Amino acid sequence: MWASFVIQSTVAQTHPGRSQTVRSYEFNVTQRSINPDCSDHVSPVFLINNQMPGPKITAVQGDVVRVLIRNQLSPMPLPDDHRHNVAIHFHGIRQYGSVHSDGVPYLTQMPIKPGQEYVHEFRVVNQAGTYFYHAHVGMQEETVFGPIVVYESKAADPENNSTSLLLKAGPYTYHDERTLLLSEWWHRPHMEFESFLMGPKFNFIPEADSILINGHTLHNARKAVVAQCGGYELIPVKPNQTYRFRVIGATAFRTLGFAIAHHNLTIIEVDGELTKPYTVSQLEVAPGQRFSVLLHTDQKPDDYSIQIVRRWSDNVARPTNGLAILQYPAPAAGRSDDHGSRGVVRLKKPIVLEPPAIKAHFDKAEDEAPHWLWSSIEPLYGVDPVIYKPATKTIKLRSVDRRMPDNTVRWLVNGIAFSEEHGRDSPILHEIKSNRRQVPGLYDTITADGYDRNLGTYPISYFDIVDIVIQTTHKPGEPCRSHPWHTHGHSHWEIAHGQGEYVHERDADIQNVKNPLHKDITMIYPFVDPSLFEKNGTKVEEPVGCGWSKIRIVADNPGVWAVHCHNTAHMMMGMMVALEEAPELIPRYSTLS
Repeated sequence: MWASFVIQSTVAQTHPGRSQTVRSYEFNVTQRSINPDCSDHVSPVFLINNQMPGPKITAVQGDVVRVLIRNQLSPMPLPDDHRHNVAIHFHGIRQYGSVHSDGVPYLTQMPIKPGQEYVHEFRVVNQAGTYFYHAHVGMQEETVFGPIVVYESKAADPENNSTSLLLKAGPYTYHDERTLLLSEWWHRPHMEFESFLMGPKFNFIPEADSILINGHTLHNARKAVVAQCGGYELIPVKPNQTYRFRVIGATAFRTLGFAIAHHNLTIIEVDGELTKPYTVSQLEVAPGQRFSVLLHTDQKPDDYSIQIVRRWSDNVARPTNGLAILQYPAPAAGRSDDHGSRGVVRLKKPIVLEPPAIKAHFDKAEDEAPHWLWSSIEPLYGVDPVIYKPATKTIKLRSVDRRMPDNTVRWLVNGIAFSEEHGRDSPILHEIKSNRRQVPGLYDTITADGYDRNLGTYPISYFDIVDIVIQTTHKPGEPCRSHPWHTHGHSHWEIAHGQGEYVHERDADIQNVKNPLHKDITMIYPFVDPSLFEKNGTKVEEPVGCGWSKIRIVADNPGVWAVHCHNTAHMMMGMMVALEEAPELIPRYSTLS
């Protein structure tokens, strides 16, 4: 489906001492009105190469990926001129030696203005698995996103391995693979939506009108018309085979439950790291999270529902219209092009407007528990010993939402709401490379939490072992919400979590996460401590802690790296910080030369 639209070339280039494969892509960002859920809402949106999801990026570990991004949007008049700027982040790719390609405006690059272009070039270093890219400006990622698949070797690439009967990744073998991107679609123009989120009339984030699977669903199956509708996404499979399903949480707001009727899912990868096999009936997919699961097509030939429900939904109804179809060939069909060669998904599919009769089953909302099944999922190659070493430093990020004097709502992290600095003429990275930026010296900081107010960042030293405590809060009587936090430039280990408020003197030595995974998204779950609602017999009015997680990174990647909530609206409202990592090493640190 993706390959027909992407402009791609793969060439071998020779450098002194080695040859390398460079995979080149061209992404053109344009605007077009679409109706992905067959509703009466048609909205102008930004697209890459005129499609949603965008083109699939594939590479083999060690390859160089080069992506040319052209902003072909029309300029906007002042004061809205920044709203047609774009930037694209390659989510989960650590960008060793290529921080300039991370895609965060004002940190690693200036946003790409209409008529401009930008080249991202990076080597995929010691990573293989499931990733994705998405816009990193406003709510553009609602429609600007696409998959990235990095193979361990050509033996794992279904399009390059036509001789072997099985594909192989680590110890796992399978016949073929499928990629599923889960996303949200609101029935309102995205710039109007951004204005609401950041404006004085904001009260809460509305649920998406539809949950899309590979860019499709039906908002209301009873009202859909074939002439205006692409129908449900069809996922063709052959019977009695094993498939690797790559499930990508490309959502901007809600954490989702994912299940396939009558089929178990064996988890083998989380966020680009292989795991020991662990079989579940459903997944919990946070925004930005990715899974690979093995699925055995051992059921009778039929159509089976691929279904989505909401999780951690604050009493909002859990069912959604997120639906796709796992389709076995009919018994009499024999071999057909519809279920043809490995790695090939037919470009033209029949339009299906009726959901399958065979439905998936989910746990009840009251059975949701903090930390899901994470303690049962183990890294394939064991736990890295670094998690048992003492931390060099601990940074606590305490997030509080505030109604500001202008009646807008902002999320303050340690009292500061991160904001994109539209007045800057260069990103922080360029200031470092051109020696125009103050160096933090011995990394002394003005405040105890590690924040340097002169720099506006959290400086860390090369090869520091850094523990980041992410503290969520709520006002007594208000719900405590979940927050999926993402680290750029690093995967991390969640080594501890707890109830209520993290107190370093009491909680510093807690390590209660069994077999931490090396991942780049960690959910901070609601874990309320009612004892905090009163102090000395008086009801507390200020926000109190309602759950925390401690994640650990090793500062082995000099750069300027965002750390933020992957609920996009929360990030826009300020729930983001920047790590300034070994800036003195950045000018000479590259894996591309």
